[in-house]
Amino acid sequence: MGTGCLQAARRCVLALAFSAVVAPVGPLGGVSRDQAGPGQQPPVQQSTPSPQQPPQQPTFRAGVKLVRVDVSVTGGGDKPVIDLQANDFQVTEDGVPQRVETAQFQRLDGQRQSGGETSLDIRSREHAAAEAAREDVRMFVIFLDDYHIDRLPAITIPLRRNLTSFISRLQPTDLVAIVDPLTPISNLEFTRSQANLTDIVRRFEGRQGEIFPVKNAAEEAQLKSGDVERLRAQVTLSALSTLCVHLGGLREGRKTVIFVSQGPPLMFASGTAESDLREATESANRANVTIHVVDPRGLGAYSRAADSMYRLAAETGGRAILNTNNFDLGLRQVVEDASAYYLVGYTPTRTEDDGKYHKISVKVKRSGVRVLARQGYWAPSRKDLDAATEAANRPQVPGVAGAMRTMARLEPRGAVQAWVGLTRNAEGRTVATVTWEPAAMTQERPADRLELEIVPAGSRSATGPPLVLPAPATGKPGRPRGSLVLPPGAVLLRFTARSVDGAAVDRWEQPLVVPDLSSAAVALATPRIHIAASLLELRELQASADPVPRAGRLFRQTDRVFVDVECYATSPQAPPVVTAQLLGADGKELLALPVPDLKAGKARLELPLRGLGKGTYMLRVRAQSGDALAEQVVGFRVTP
Repeated sequence: MGTGCLQAARRCVLALAFSAVVAPVGPLGGVSRDQAGPGQQPPVQQSTPSPQQPPQQPTFRAGVKLVRVDVSVTGGGDKPVIDLQANDFQVTEDGVPQRVETAQFQRLDGQRQSGGETSLDIRSREHAAAEAAREDVRMFVIFLDDYHIDRLPAITIPLRRNLTSFISRLQPTDLVAIVDPLTPISNLEFTRSQANLTDIVRRFEGRQGEIFPVKNAAEEAQLKSGDVERLRAQVTLSALSTLCVHLGGLREGRKTVIFVSQGPPLMFASGTAESDLREATESANRANVTIHVVDPRGLGAYSRAADSMYRLAAETGGRAILNTNNFDLGLRQVVEDASAYYLVGYTPTRTEDDGKYHKISVKVKRSGVRVLARQGYWAPSRKDLDAATEAANRPQVPGVAGAMRTMARLEPRGAVQAWVGLTRNAEGRTVATVTWEPAAMTQERPADRLELEIVPAGSRSATGPPLVLPAPATGKPGRPRGSLVLPPGAVLLRFTARSVDGAAVDRWEQPLVVPDLSSAAVALATPRIHIAASLLELRELQASADPVPRAGRLFRQTDRVFVDVECYATSPQAPPVVTAQLLGADGKELLALPVPDLKAGKARLELPLRGLGKGTYMLRVRAQSGDALAEQVVGFRVTP
């Protein structure tokens, strides 16, 4: 195949593999600070919705300010050297000696600080991002490059055993994610659950040289390229680069990637993946990501593909755990490197940031020590900074950011998935309806009931006894549902999921602004989602006058998903007109959806899942009465 065709195929694969939208996050501390409930968005009650605040962007240093380099220094027994001062370091940038101004030793042990939160479980992507932003939290990402690992018991069994041992040594505050070359950034999930991580490792299989079964549309595009081997190497390295860029946006401090692979090759009959390797190492250095590489083949295994592994480690300050059967020792050293290092700072002698890559060399004035540090960084020019600022300030489609945050909270990470929807009762008062479902990933200690307490704004005490929603009896169908009347204004929803013995297996809090649904000229209740995965479920849904909504937002293409819409208007002279649009993850309109005529203020529409590819989408519902407008946006994901 010609070069142009291969490049086009590669662009297609990368677009399919890495297209994603990451919900904007702020400096949260385990509690989301957006003002929407766990299952709803605050309705817009004006003709022109107010613009959303721009998402928090990665911090870039402006001008030639202090450059910070993370440096691991080890001595005898590969133990960290802890008594160095600034004048013990020698740093050059592009071969020019620099004056080291600061050298601070950092010691992290992954233990909970005294007075910390009761629960360290990661509840949502927002919570994970908030924890990742903390400099006192160790962050690890295990990249399982299944494209370049043989599916052999002699490789798979020791790899699973050593990674399981690594996971078992993680401490309470450590954050870990596991990805592969086709994991979109939108699906990157940090967790502290060793059980979940171990389960992923135990199910891992290499796929080097295997084409079928095809996992998704990205791999279908690989087959059309005519050069699957080269394209898979490029996909792996591009995925690694994309991962590093994302990690760099979470915080400035050290991040650790453990890249498990037999080595993506670089040379092919049709060309080279050299530029992809260079892009990965540059992205890691810009983002202050250390890449440690692990070849699972063990002692005596070597190939030219291992050259890419040595370079990834050497050029990002990581360890090369290659040609050895003692993976456990190497992984212990990886943890040590993330636990004890120096933050070395200097002000470059150059006069301006020029948008170029600058090489760094770090040495220590002491014999018998080993020094690991990244080998350079990217100094964004003023033009780069201006472009980043312009992108950050570009207005977003109203409602999309909030829908992304809500959808993240509804994905199965804790013990349960809980949904809260707001409607109006016959007296015009706002009613909160609550339902929940157990999360499939936490069945070793399932939730027996969910308790909800209402805490007034500015208080820490609940207004009364909790609303208790017990799980259905074993073998009984259905989902729990409860409701309570809430006064307009700000409240805090406090959730506690308990096991059958009363122990708390999940706990979180969610701020909520309760709207006055009786006074607005036009208002919308929270859209209610229903899933019919079979003909029987469809008939049950059609026969029910008030079905219990579903909490989840992850649908299969074969599901039939219906959305119940309820609209309120105060003026009989201007009956509301309800419209619905299907949006992409970026908020761009894809399709106008038909909405049946309102009957008693209600309508039910169906989402066209069969015509959608895998990805993230938004449903926007609008109701207009005269000049008044109300809007709700609901996010969901589609899987094959």
